[in-house]
Parts: sequence; C-alpha cells; structure tokens
Amino acid sequence: GFGGGGATVFDVALMRETVGPDMGIKASGGVRTAADAKDMIAAGATRIGASAGVAIVSEAEGAGGGTGY
Repeated sequence: GFGGGGATVFDVALMRETVGPDMGIKASGGVRTAADAKDMIAAGATRIGASAGVAIVSEAEGAGGGTGY
C-alpha cells in the first residue's frame, strides 16, 4: 500500500479475519527479525516480504528454529 510504516501484527490479523483462510496474505515492511516473522505468521501471514530475509533465516537457524517454514 501507500500508508508507509509497514505491516503490523494487528494489520495481518485483521486481514486474515476479513478474508478467511483461503486467501494468502503477505506481510511486508517492518519485518526485521525472526521473531517479527514468526509473529506475522502466527497472525495469519502466508508470505513475508523483507529486505532482511537472509539475516532472518540465519537468526532462526541459529536459534534452533530452522525447521517448519
């Protein structure tokens, strides 16, 4: 969108509630850590858009969270 600031967990949860389980949701902007990505997925995101993707995956693998995504 054009709002700036990136996705929030609230935004993603609201979209998931609105569109239901059959539509994909991409959380983009503001996702900088593995914890951020996990929070977005828990809120209903099916895709993550992040310029820090390599760092996020490296962090998740280092924390023992390298499986399941």
